[in-house]
Amino acid sequence: MACGEKCFTFIWKIENVSYCLERKKEALYSPEFVVDSINETKWCLGLYPRGTDDENYIGFHLFRDSDSKDVVRKEIRFELGFINNNGSVLKSWHAIDYDFRKSVGYGFLDFAEREEVFNTRRSEFLPQDTLTARCRIWKSDGEMAEDVCCFARTRIGVQKRSFLCKVNNFSTLESGEKFTYDIESVDHNKVLISINFSLTEGLGSEEIILFELIHQDQDIKFSILELFLLSASRNRIRCNREEFWFQDSSKTTKMFKFYFTKNKLMEMKNSYLPDDILSLHWEFAFSKGVVWNEIEDFQYACTSSDCISSNAENINNQKMMPLSHSLNGNLKSLYDENFLCDVILKTSTRTFNAHKIILSASSPVFKAMFSNDMKEKNRSFVDIEDLSDVTMNQMLLFMYTTCVEDLTWEKASHLYVAADKYDILSLKNICCSYMKDNLSASNACEVLLLSDLHADSDLKSVAQNYILQNGKLIINSEEWNNMMQSNSKLAAETLCLMFK
Repeated sequence: MACGEKCFTFIWKIENVSYCLERKKEALYSPEFVVDSINETKWCLGLYPRGTDDENYIGFHLFRDSDSKDVVRKEIRFELGFINNNGSVLKSWHAIDYDFRKSVGYGFLDFAEREEVFNTRRSEFLPQDTLTARCRIWKSDGEMAEDVCCFARTRIGVQKRSFLCKVNNFSTLESGEKFTYDIESVDHNKVLISINFSLTEGLGSEEIILFELIHQDQDIKFSILELFLLSASRNRIRCNREEFWFQDSSKTTKMFKFYFTKNKLMEMKNSYLPDDILSLHWEFAFSKGVVWNEIEDFQYACTSSDCISSNAENINNQKMMPLSHSLNGNLKSLYDENFLCDVILKTSTRTFNAHKIILSASSPVFKAMFSNDMKEKNRSFVDIEDLSDVTMNQMLLFMYTTCVEDLTWEKASHLYVAADKYDILSLKNICCSYMKDNLSASNACEVLLLSDLHADSDLKSVAQNYILQNGKLIINSEEWNNMMQSNSKLAAETLCLMFK
C-alpha cells in the first residue's frame, strides 16, 4: 500500500507540555476520535512524556478504544510523528500494519529522545511550549473515499509566579534560624505554597542553605521551580531547577538544598552579598494538569499539509491580535509628556521619567522593587547604570507601547540582556526571534556566548546548530578563536554535539 493514498490524519497540539503531570510509565491521552471510514472505530493517542522503561525517551502510542461496534479486531496501517507548525516532519516512524483489538494500543517506547525534544531542539519541537503530534491512518483493505483531517488540542493549566526575596544581615545568620515566605495565587490571594528558608550544619564547617516547600493548595499537582541569585550588578545567576509532584496529599512537604553554601557566598560577598543582603529571584510554575482536552475541527477532502497550513494560519491570526492603538497612543503620551510620573530611572548619563504602575505591570523585577522591602520602594529614583541611554529608552517605549522600533543587531542584543534582567518576557522573545532570524558566521559565536550566559537553552540550541551546519566557515574564524580562549568549555560542548 502506498502511503500517498487517502488517509485519516489526526493532529494533536499539547500546550504547556513542559508542565505535564505524568511520571514514568504514565500516559497523557488525546481526545477520542472516530474514523468513520474504518467501521466507525474509536481511537486516541497516548504520549508518555517521561518515558515507559527509560526516562530518557518519550513513548508514543495509538490506542483503539472500547467502542460499541461489533468489530473485535481491525487491521490498519498507521504512522506516528512529531511535526512543526507548517506540517514538516521532525520525527516519525515509518508506517506499519497492526491488528488492533478493542482497548489495545501499539506504538514505540523510545519514539524520541527527551533531551532532543525538550532541550537541544526545543525551538523546533516546542514553539511556545506546544508539541504537535500527528497520527495518519490508512485502510488495510481498500482505499478511503477522501482525505480527512481532525484537529485536537490539550492544554495543561499553568499559573506562573515570580518574586524577589531578600535576607538581610546574611553573615550573622546562624544554624537553626528560619524565615517563611508565602506564595499567593494571582486570582484570589490564596496561598499556593509556603517556603521555609533555614541554615543547617553540613560536612566540616560548611553551613547548607535549605528550602522547605509546604504544599497549601490541593489543586496543584506539579510545580517547576527555577531559583536565581541576584548579584550586586543585578544580574541573575541560575542556581536551582527543581520539579515537585504533589499527587499524594499526605506528603505536603518537599526539601531541597541551595546551590551555594553560606561559606561560598561569604567568599564572594562583594559580588553576591551587597550590604550583607542575599537577594533571591524565584520563578514558580504551578500545574493543575489538563484543563482543556477537546476536538476542535474537522476538514474534509484536503491533504494533511493543506489542512495544517490553514489551521496554523487561523491560530496565528488569533494570537497576533494587536493591543488597541488608542490605548497604546494614550500610554505613550503619558511617557512623552512626563504626565504624573512618580519615578526616575537613572543611567550613568541621563534620567528617564516613568510610572511605577506601568513598570510593575511589565516587569516582575520592577514590581518587586516597588512593593517589597527594598530601597527603591520608598525612593523616587532607581539607579540603572549598566544600561545605555538608547537601550533604556527602547525598553521603556516597549513597556508603554508593546512595540520595538528600528531593531538592529546591536539593539536586539542589548535589549535582550535588559529584558532578561528585568524579566520582560515578551520583549526578550522579540529580541530572541530577531537574533535567530539574523544569524550569520560573524555573530553566531556572540549569540552562543550570550545564550549560555543567560541560561537560554532555546537560543543556545539554535546557535549551536547553526555553528555545526557552517562548521568550516565559523571554526576557522577569529570569532571562534576568541571564544575558545574566553570560554573553552562552551566551545568543546558545541563541538561534541557533532558526534551525537
